[in-house]
Amino acid sequence: MVKIALLGAAGQIGTPLSLLCKTSDLFDEIALYDIVHVPGIATDLMHIDTKAKVTGYLPADDGLKKALTGADVIVVTAGIARKPGMTRDGE
Repeated sequence: MVKIALLGAAGQIGTPLSLLCKTSDLFDEIALYDIVHVPGIATDLMHIDTKAKVTGYLPADDGLKKALTGADVIVVTAGIARKPGMTRDGE
């Protein structure tokens, strides 16, 4: 049984990545964690008929600990959006 925990799962990278994980058939359990929206995202993904069970956790009630417990793979997609004037140039 393989569990993946996706941190930042409600963001612009985390949401499509969670869909790819659900449809990949590589995981038995997918734990989504973010500060908003992940219980709804998890519910939506559970409508896709694959073996993976998807759960969504928020910070309340030790959500991060629950998402990470037993995870074989942890992916952090969370980040901060670029501010005005910021570039990807690395300068």
